[in-house]
Amino acid sequence: MDSWRWTLGGANMTNIISIYGSHNSTIVLSIDEKIQSIIEVERFTNCKNAAIAQYKVVNNPHVVMQSIMSWIKKEFGITKVDVCLHQNTEVIYDEVTYVMKSYIDADKYISVNHHQSHAAGTFYQSPYQDALIFSFDGGGNDGMFNIYLANRTNGVTLIDRLINPIHNNPHICYDLGFPYMIFGHYLNDIRLEVLGDGNLVYPGKLMGLASYGNINQNWLGHFIDFYKQGADGNNYGKFITELGKKIDVVFDTNARLSGQLAYDIAATSQRAFEECFLEVAIPYMQQYPELPVCITGGCGLNIILNTRLVNEFNKQVFVGPNPNDCGIAVGALLDYLKPQHQVDVTYAGIPLLDLDLLSDYAQSVPTRELTRNQHFNKHFHVSHDIVLNDLVNGKIVGVARGNSEHGPRALGNRSILCNPSVANMKDVLNAKVKNREWYRPFAPVVRLEDVNKYFEWDRDARWMSFCPIVRPDWREQLAAITHVDNTARVQTVTREENEWLYDLLTEFEKHTGVGVLLNTSFNVNGKPILSTIKDAFQIYNQTQMDCLLIEDTYFRKEGFFS
Repeated sequence: MDSWRWTLGGANMTNIISIYGSHNSTIVLSIDEKIQSIIEVERFTNCKNAAIAQYKVVNNPHVVMQSIMSWIKKEFGITKVDVCLHQNTEVIYDEVTYVMKSYIDADKYISVNHHQSHAAGTFYQSPYQDALIFSFDGGGNDGMFNIYLANRTNGVTLIDRLINPIHNNPHICYDLGFPYMIFGHYLNDIRLEVLGDGNLVYPGKLMGLASYGNINQNWLGHFIDFYKQGADGNNYGKFITELGKKIDVVFDTNARLSGQLAYDIAATSQRAFEECFLEVAIPYMQQYPELPVCITGGCGLNIILNTRLVNEFNKQVFVGPNPNDCGIAVGALLDYLKPQHQVDVTYAGIPLLDLDLLSDYAQSVPTRELTRNQHFNKHFHVSHDIVLNDLVNGKIVGVARGNSEHGPRALGNRSILCNPSVANMKDVLNAKVKNREWYRPFAPVVRLEDVNKYFEWDRDARWMSFCPIVRPDWREQLAAITHVDNTARVQTVTREENEWLYDLLTEFEKHTGVGVLLNTSFNVNGKPILSTIKDAFQIYNQTQMDCLLIEDTYFRKEGFFS
């Protein structure tokens, strides 16, 4: 049995499906209180941030749900469950009970809450017995910024739901997510999206761009005021126009801002976001100084804030692999079961959905007559040595093995790997495969015991939730993963967590003297992390990716020698 299929605890053997229906829809199956699979709809449909209801809804959501439930039946033999936990599914039909009964036969249907699920998800995935939890994002059915206390005995308890500090209206919650992301609408280096799409993709791009800017102290107070005004999708134009007048900048999507001005806006907004969070969080951290902190909700993906909490406040800070809305379904399940030990769902995602068609897709690889000792798109069963040699020589290797990662980060099972010490590797990878914006950094992966050698960091960072400083002695050699501000969104790994990746790093260090690989998600710009061999071969064939590893079968393009 896979190591992530933890027994969750409790005497009653209960089969459960937990489903979150809005953007980043996810369905979790638990059999006899063991998590069997976490199905992110975007991975099933190859449509980034996909939903089955409400927001970012896929075409023909009924067909998608039928396909997912058919897959569950085929893989696990499940046609009925005891409990169906659900949230944000009711827009498919008029009545939520009809929606559930259309696809999921359950004895009991239980509606769950957004931030309660976020909070429980991060707590029960943490190693802590007790914790202080901050859950904040663009909002759900129970608020936008909530604070919880949690322990393994009593569960997760709400202690505060923040209203907007300016309006003092219980119906206007404190939203830091919308004000943060809206600046992506006005900065020219960020691709302009319709607002509903930009809401989900702008934040990560703004973080990357902010590092090129300087915090303008004369602007900062005005930005903080903007964050507190309650901007949303209906009124943001008024508030951002007022901000522009105060800082002598015109925010106009028809004349988007560029250069240092744009970078400084991103940097100042980032700092305002942090200050608004800290204004709320510091009193609670002072009230509960002994408690470690859990951060969750979509804003939990802000690695700059997460890192500042560790470095400036010397706190134990936990951010799980799935703080955004893809983690709500598993959080609802954990809140229901209340496990007494840490639950690990890092690699609890779906397997390659079409693995049985490997030999068919392999025929899509162009072939030529082989000369002696030369491989022209030849495939064979792989050893670490073969992958290692290609990485050492600067080749770009796509990896699709085992179950996919749960959450927005590729962590070795759906990754593109390459050698970060090769000159210009960031630009090479972008030009040949990824085609991402110039300012977006790539991440390093390193063995946990080596992280302090290369980075100013002394703890794990398993899910790329922090961005420590790259040590000065390594910045030149690791330029491909060192951002302009000398940070890196590092991933640590132990052999227990991912044996294949850990052993590859071990051998790579023996051969190169560098125990770091560049790790980015196996997809192309605008697509989710892949879940099919079909998509892997499409990327391999249509880009300049050099090598492709599917489970233990390896493909190499012409010009390689064994």
